[in-house]
Amino acid sequence: MKKRVAAMVAVGGLTSAVGVAHAQSSVTMYGLIDDGITYVSNESGSKNFKMDSGIAHGNRWGFRGQEDLGNGLSAIFDVEGGFNINTGKANNGGAIFGRQSWVGLDSVKWGKLTVGDQYDSISDYLCDYNVSFYASGYGIHQGDIDRMSCTRLPNAVKYTSPRIGGFKAGVMYSFSNVAGSFHTGSAWEAGGNYINGPLHVGVAYASLPGYSIDPYNRLGTPVFFGQTVATVTNNVEKDLNTAFVLDKYNIMGIGGSYAFGKLTVMANFTSTELVYRNMTSYMHVYEGGATYNFTPSLELLGGYQHDTFEGHTWNQVSAGFQYFASKRTTLYISGDFVKASAGVNPELGWFTTPSLSSTQADLRVGITHKF
Repeated sequence: MKKRVAAMVAVGGLTSAVGVAHAQSSVTMYGLIDDGITYVSNESGSKNFKMDSGIAHGNRWGFRGQEDLGNGLSAIFDVEGGFNINTGKANNGGAIFGRQSWVGLDSVKWGKLTVGDQYDSISDYLCDYNVSFYASGYGIHQGDIDRMSCTRLPNAVKYTSPRIGGFKAGVMYSFSNVAGSFHTGSAWEAGGNYINGPLHVGVAYASLPGYSIDPYNRLGTPVFFGQTVATVTNNVEKDLNTAFVLDKYNIMGIGGSYAFGKLTVMANFTSTELVYRNMTSYMHVYEGGATYNFTPSLELLGGYQHDTFEGHTWNQVSAGFQYFASKRTTLYISGDFVKASAGVNPELGWFTTPSLSSTQADLRVGITHKF
């Protein structure tokens, strides 16, 4: 839970105050810092101990605001930047607000319409069921090909309905902004969910033609659509850094969870269609897991995922313990283990470099602080 720093816009300037909100409008400053030490069993053939940040949650700081326009209508905005706490450098290519930046209108009766760089429909309606990702930041689906790590779309227009009878839905379109090429690099997504007490169910679909993938960097597969993209000779790795611009990139997924008191079980399935020069491949991911709250301040999370792509398979388990020292500070320990089929050099979470064996494991201790 984020402790917010509210601000009031007053005549003559901007005045900050903690825990104070204006009756008509407000601006809130917020942020999150995550850092820790990670051990990886095999990166490019060697063990690695490293300090890395933004793993359990991406480091961020930002401002969000709301202005009451009357009759249940509000103007809203959110601008958010990412950074590396260990170097002080900005993430997202150095963009000031590279994580998200949008503005729009929110109506109690009609829903929300926003424009800018914003979270996509998969993030809004499916990511909550990616239990491995919440158990360990390294536990995202292989290569994040299905975008289940909660990603964003730039230059996007998004509509989100109000919740009616437990149902909520949304649709968005991302402009390519390329003259003469309206289709390539654009994207559209849609999704929805249903909530009824302990039962949560969500679905989403995405179409992203013209997006590119570097398969070895993302998946550790040395061959992609029949082309060699990396070689390993005498334990010497050579990534050819081959990026494939896809003709079609379509994702569909469904997920859900059910709470039994302290225990919550969840599962999801995603199917991703990749088309390149009239060749088609599919990646399927099956995941299940659970969370258990021993006490209000101690939580155990665990998940298992099975991924398939072009005849290859990955089997991964992820687990994490979280201790909530306060509403703002969390201490945690997490770990993952992945085993891939022959011919694949697996990597965990797309944050590591590929292993030179068929397995890779990690163990991490960290801290997250919200403000």
